[in-house]
Amino acid sequence: MDSGKNPNRLMKNQVGVWGAIAEEIAAMAPACDTVAFITSAAAFAFFLTPLAFLIATLTMFLEVNTLYHLSTRHASAGGYYGYIGTAFGPTPAITSGLLYVMYQIASTAAIPVYVGGVVLPGVLSYFLGMSLPGWIWIPFILLFILAPIALSIFGIRPQMKYVRIAAFFEVIFLGVLSAIIIIEAKDNTLAVFDPFTKSQIFNKVGGPLSGLGLGMIFGLTSFIGYGGSAPLGEEAVNSRAITKSLVFGLIIVGVVLTEVAYALTVGWGVSLMSSFAQANIPGIIVATAYTGVAGGVMLSLVAFNSAFSDSVAMQSNAGRVYFAMGRDGVLPHYFAELHEKYVTPHKALLFIGTMASILAIGGTMLINGLMGHTFVSLLTNMSSSLVVSSSLGNSFDFLTTLALFGLIITHILLNTSVMTLFIRLKEKHHGIYIVVHITEHYVLPIIATVIFLWVLYESIIPPVFPITEAVIGASAYLVFAIFYAIRTVKLKPEVAARAGKSVNLVEEEKLVELEKKSQ
Repeated sequence: MDSGKNPNRLMKNQVGVWGAIAEEIAAMAPACDTVAFITSAAAFAFFLTPLAFLIATLTMFLEVNTLYHLSTRHASAGGYYGYIGTAFGPTPAITSGLLYVMYQIASTAAIPVYVGGVVLPGVLSYFLGMSLPGWIWIPFILLFILAPIALSIFGIRPQMKYVRIAAFFEVIFLGVLSAIIIIEAKDNTLAVFDPFTKSQIFNKVGGPLSGLGLGMIFGLTSFIGYGGSAPLGEEAVNSRAITKSLVFGLIIVGVVLTEVAYALTVGWGVSLMSSFAQANIPGIIVATAYTGVAGGVMLSLVAFNSAFSDSVAMQSNAGRVYFAMGRDGVLPHYFAELHEKYVTPHKALLFIGTMASILAIGGTMLINGLMGHTFVSLLTNMSSSLVVSSSLGNSFDFLTTLALFGLIITHILLNTSVMTLFIRLKEKHHGIYIVVHITEHYVLPIIATVIFLWVLYESIIPPVFPITEAVIGASAYLVFAIFYAIRTVKLKPEVAARAGKSVNLVEEEKLVELEKKSQ
């Protein structure tokens, strides 16, 4: 069924397997992770940063199992909201839908804050000796957030053409660059993967395990865009394209990010990692040291492009989830309206872009105030000043932790959905398949959930600014989301009955197959 026959449907057959994989890569933005998330992780994990990213990658691999089973039973613009609605129920589905959009908006806001406000001025200063005014971060942030919205509104095909080229070039470039650094580095060692190491460097963060846990906050947040292809379910050539992209997208990004984290650690110097995060652009400095100015400049350009493509993917995904929730009646119908020409949820996309812009600027103002600075100081000081760089850096940490909290709760709901689904199905298994059934549908989701809860605990205990403040803010939003979900289910039972389930391409494909067989 195409959008021309049904105004409440997005255009089908617009996204193939490679396009969906590219969307996964773009939403996870590995080049942005290289210059931003790895830097923030190193502020806590120090030389254990590669281990933080390895564990984060393995944890997300456990989620491949979860999303594989859910994606074979549901496909729509709702993404996770639809998965949980089909497998678990309306209250967790509505809660997850609100959380998903929150953490996509927070992540969309976070990356431009750091890339536009810290990395770009740092690159211009490092390579050209240019110093920009302190207020420059505001137009840069708006550029990285609002310009991608325009591309998202113009339709999925133009978006996919751009994302395919950008995403695959990005991972190839990072893989080759990291390999060169590793080969030439004099500090290669497996000690960076030992969580029980004894080093005084970890005293200020509560020990190596605590530092590792805090580092994993940013390791896991690097995968905040994982599942980015799920909201493209209605526009995919078939539901299997989404399932494949969920598997291969994570494999590609996980391997590359772990390689990059190791390369930057040994390239900077294992014993010198306490100073890594103090440099605004350490990743670019390492790339320049091992591959010359050309390598450093290329990494900078790829990172800026990564920020743009990430914003395109993240806002596009969040807009589609709001569209699906508006179509179901969970949110106002305003969000379900499609552009007449481009058949995209333009009003939902504009809302997402507006909220991300407000959060980016407002969040930075809040953190700046909590640090004891005035907002005027962010405008009058030079971009290279400690006031501006520290405020923007802490704002990035604040926003990414907001995003991580939403991601963790959403993935706990996804893991619970898999277990609930198979308890309800009461499938019969025999022999070795009993072990496979128990492992895939119960053991792996439980292990992933325990790891997520550990990282969440480490973000709370001991209190660390601005991580703790972000957890408090995210907890308040979670309370609101649960209240909204319970209230909707109670007052609008007809809406609750179709929450996340009004469109399901998997079921539609099954009906088409049955019709073919009956002919």
